[in-house]
Amino acid sequence: MATYSHNKKVCGIEGLYVGAVGSEKAVVDALGRMYLNFEPGSQFFVDSATGSASNDGLTWATALASIDSAVGKCTANKGDIIWVAPGHNEGITTAANIDLDVAGITIIGLGSGSLKPTIDFDNTAASVAIGANDVTISNIRFRTSANAVTVGLDIEAGKDYAKVLNCEFGFAETATDEFAIALRNNAGCDGTVIDGCFFGAGAQAAVTAISITGASDNVTIKNCRFTGAHSTACINGITTLSTNLLIKDNIMQQGATEPGIELLTGTTGIIANNYIATNLATIAASIVADGCWLFENYYSEVAPETGALIGTASVND
Repeated sequence: MATYSHNKKVCGIEGLYVGAVGSEKAVVDALGRMYLNFEPGSQFFVDSATGSASNDGLTWATALASIDSAVGKCTANKGDIIWVAPGHNEGITTAANIDLDVAGITIIGLGSGSLKPTIDFDNTAASVAIGANDVTISNIRFRTSANAVTVGLDIEAGKDYAKVLNCEFGFAETATDEFAIALRNNAGCDGTVIDGCFFGAGAQAAVTAISITGASDNVTIKNCRFTGAHSTACINGITTLSTNLLIKDNIMQQGATEPGIELLTGTTGIIANNYIATNLATIAASIVADGCWLFENYYSEVAPETGALIGTASVND
């Protein structure tokens, strides 16, 4: 494994450099794969197949066996990155069994399909926690291996600017395995972004895919897909109203006779370009959000009916 600085050619390509001096790192493994970190921090590697807790985690050859071990080697607010190998799998059994509690780190899973790195929830109490500000987690599968897992990914109260990108929640190992809450954004978690994620539920114990629990500001939920029966709503706000939410470009196949979106009275924000398939007495009931502006949201009750616009059109004063 070689490390290249700003002053060296990258992979032998004349004139190709990255970043400003002192701000970049290009790591090339034995197969010629290159990983760039434009932050001043370190990079750590995790692989359940070949890794060990006794390794330093600085190369694939000396990878760590678990994500939490790699988090423990990170330094706060330095832009450290943790790379998780294709096919990585680790089981967890307790609350915050994996605790992303170092500020400013990024966890990136490599691989897709059956090779997407997977965390198995082997007990109803098992959870992954985001316990620091400015944490990003990308391309990880959260798989239920127990019935009614209390919460999958828990953004702890007061932790701002979490990003959950291109992750998958569900993929039950048996038909009765399910998250009660797949992802929970607790009180005071401002600036959370949930983008490009998949949330799958069966017909067992799912309450909601995303719970906005308590007051937060500027939470964004976009480009996500929701399937299966959620006994409250696919996206649910409870406890205390939130402000300036943005919920856009999501597709919700709500398997229960419940709304796609149900927010606490007085919650503010914009809900735009969402498609909701469910079966309710009225079209308007598919989005419960009295304090939010609605733009181009559609409801369909029975296939192959086309969607009907949700909400009351504005009129001139």
